[in-house]
Amino acid sequence: MNLEVNEQFCLYLEKLLALVEKLERHNSDGGILLGARLTDDTLPLGVQIKIASNFALRACCNIAGMRMPEFNDDMESFSEARQYVLRVTEHIKNLGQSELIENSQNISDDAGLKKIDMPASRYLTDFALPNFFFHMSMVYAIAKCNGVTVTKGDFDGIHYYPEGFSWETPKP
Repeated sequence: MNLEVNEQFCLYLEKLLALVEKLERHNSDGGILLGARLTDDTLPLGVQIKIASNFALRACCNIAGMRMPEFNDDMESFSEARQYVLRVTEHIKNLGQSELIENSQNISDDAGLKKIDMPASRYLTDFALPNFFFHMSMVYAIAKCNGVTVTKGDFDGIHYYPEGFSWETPKP
């Protein structure tokens, strides 16, 4: 199976970057919004941005058989969040194409407190991509819950809805 993983992650990291830039334009005091959470027991927006970025980096490095670099950048402003996403994207691009040449190649990793070991193709489809999109979805959801006008198009770059569009029927 030949799969160009880096390009896929870079495509969605660009969407994450655009979302971060939209959040930055929406809120002049980024520190407050970066600390926003969906609920008390979930991670804040800034951490969700970093984890989404790190899942892309982690997946590409693991599939390429390379060690993931530690980027310990602060996320106290949207400028820093933007720079972090850009830094991760650049590192992934510099890896070249990560190809899953053998389905039998196993990748070991941590899934929370659980150790996992699975073929590279399953690692990508069952672990890395779902976790990347989960954390990217959390960024979208936190933005939406905090009054930022975001649409599905901000998430996937494909959908389009005009300003003020709603699927809900206006009530008389």
